[in-house]
Amino acid sequence: MQIKLFIITLLLFFFSACNSTNEESNTSPTQNIEKILYSTELFDNFEYNDQTIWQLANWANGSPFLNGWCPDQIDFNASILTINLQEKDCNTQSYASGEYRTYNTYKYGRYSSRFQASEVNGTITSLFTYTGAAEGTEWDEIDIEIIAKDTTKVQFNYFRNGEEHPKVFNLGFDASKEMHTYSFVWHADYIQYYVDEKLFYTVYENHLEDNDSLPVNAGKIIINMWAATGIDDWSGTYPLHTSSSAKYDWVKYESFN
Repeated sequence: MQIKLFIITLLLFFFSACNSTNEESNTSPTQNIEKILYSTELFDNFEYNDQTIWQLANWANGSPFLNGWCPDQIDFNASILTINLQEKDCNTQSYASGEYRTYNTYKYGRYSSRFQASEVNGTITSLFTYTGAAEGTEWDEIDIEIIAKDTTKVQFNYFRNGEEHPKVFNLGFDASKEMHTYSFVWHADYIQYYVDEKLFYTVYENHLEDNDSLPVNAGKIIINMWAATGIDDWSGTYPLHTSSSAKYDWVKYESFN
């Protein structure tokens, strides 16, 4: 009799736990995202420079960027886009690197790229969306950045009207040694960041102060690799007279259905 009661109690506990888990899943953005259907709006595996989609940057941002952007710093070979950073005159700067950005702007959906980061201290390899004063809008941005000061970590960040919200996480691998897939899902109510399809971080819309809310303005999709100056505590110190590269396999944007 005691054995039967024990089994019944155990079964009741099991079913209760299952029901509790299901209730929590129904309110979880992670589960909701899995149910969302996506439509691929942009996919580029970089067989060539598709000038109908992308612009090769040809200017200089100024500090804290050590380098300018010059189009010939980006190569396309064997379906790999390579960004090369080197000591070379480029738009009034003494170092040159590359930035690739879409002409169109995009908003809610899933953004992904598979890339291998630069290993040289003081460099930053990134995937992000951006809009700002140059586009006639507030500064809204969502970032995934590998900062070569420690390539076993990733920084997730977003800007709302110029206010940033960075978070750093351990990857469990060295991002400069091989390709990995990095992505974020931008929703009106949350942003979720993934590495190799594993959820790392979720940030929610707080509906409190405007500059601490999530981005609301559509942005251009941008990939770049750059050397920093004057912000060594964050970026590490770039060793002058050094060259570096970052490699991108593909970029994808999927909108919500």
